Amino acid sequence: MFLTFFNTNSEKITVYEGTGATQASVKTANALSEYNVIPSGEAIGVKLYTDGVFVVGAGNISDMGEASPAKKAGVKAGDRIVAAEGFPVTDTESLKRLINSGNRNVTLSIIRDGSEIKIPIEAIYSKETDSYLIGLWVRDSAAGIGTLTFYNPKNSTFAALGHGICDYDTDALLFAQSGWVGDCRIKGAIKSKNGSPGELLGDFSETEIGKILINAPSGLYGNAVKIPDLSPVPVASRFEVQEGSAQFLCDIDGKGAKEYDIKITKLYRGTKPDGKNFVFKVCDPVLLERTGGIVQGMSGSPILQNGKLIGAVTHVFVNDSSRGYGIFAENMLDITNTLN
Repeated sequence: MFLTFFNTNSEKITVYEGTGATQASVKTANALSEYNVIPSGEAIGVKLYTDGVFVVGAGNISDMGEASPAKKAGVKAGDRIVAAEGFPVTDTESLKRLINSGNRNVTLSIIRDGSEIKIPIEAIYSKETDSYLIGLWVRDSAAGIGTLTFYNPKNSTFAALGHGICDYDTDALLFAQSGWVGDCRIKGAIKSKNGSPGELLGDFSETEIGKILINAPSGLYGNAVKIPDLSPVPVASRFEVQEGSAQFLCDIDGKGAKEYDIKITKLYRGTKPDGKNFVFKVCDPVLLERTGGIVQGMSGSPILQNGKLIGAVTHVFVNDSSRGYGIFAENMLDITNTLN
């Protein structure tokens, strides 16, 4: 599931202040006035394939005692293996095949901190598996349930989740090679309790809604297969968002997205797309009764205020499931506008 939980008690966030706010807000609002998007709130299944394979950790080869060639050579959790012996690594199977292609010495091409490095490793033969191994745990894909935020009819794109898909073990952002978002049928929800987040339960098919192009810190983006024939709404600038009443759209029972009442309680005007641009509190009695507030799978639920799309749900407060964070919609719109 794509929802990261944070204890916010000790968090420090810089709040935007200054006399330039009025001029900036007019300029930004005017720039966004031409953009109209279609808010969604529909539940989606997500399947993401990584660019190369992602190193989760190093482990000992079971029938060789404490042997871990990759760890000894300096491979680290969070590294991304993109080639072996100069041949592209596209998934875990291709990595296994290249390690066993002949010479037991294999040189891995690894992306670490944005730079490519080469690490030679001496693989060890394992009688147990009848193959050469280097002692690595790797991952080449991720899957789960989330919520589609909006369609951009201007270039037939979509935005979802409001935050990036990260590796479960290392919390590092996964680099997308390809993937898709598809239809998802919600069957119900496990209710959130303070300290114990719930989740949406559902099944998703391979009927594609869109193809993934970018997995960014601010969300998941791609080309939509088809744009729904629904009324678009304007996108609000961050300076138009106000503390007070708002609504978000989500599907909690498989009957389609419905509108639920929330209250914006705090705003952070900075433009950093970290998924924490404002704080809100769920005040809808129906949603509180059914889900206890925010649950996993609601990430990306579009938030509207005064007839405009202002943002999306991103995170829940682990010590208060009725409270959550949202990202400004303009941060997500900026990325969809760059897509072809």
